[in-house]
Amino acid sequence: MNCTRKRLAAAALVLGGLLVLWMPAASATPFTEGINFFSGDLSGESATYAGTVEGCVVLPFVAHSELNYTDTAIRVFESTDCTGNARTFPGNDLHSFLRFDARSFEPIP
Repeated sequence: MNCTRKRLAAAALVLGGLLVLWMPAASATPFTEGINFFSGDLSGESATYAGTVEGCVVLPFVAHSELNYTDTAIRVFESTDCTGNARTFPGNDLHSFLRFDARSFEPIP
């Protein structure tokens, strides 16, 4: 009986190891390539835009952080028409701006 338990345990370990090897690798990051905005500090609601956007883009919510996985610099505005008070962020950048209510952005050529 003891030998049977050892065999079953060994078989379970082998099967578990095979299942782990069979599973696809997890992504290194949960974020999407592009220009990502978040309602909180890289959390909450999110919206992603391609690095090829042009002109003024109105965000679907007030954003408080950005993760820019593109080479494109962006200017983020408190207004919905890309005018007035703004913050500028380079490409390939990560920023949290909890005291700034971003409502629109535009790429900087």
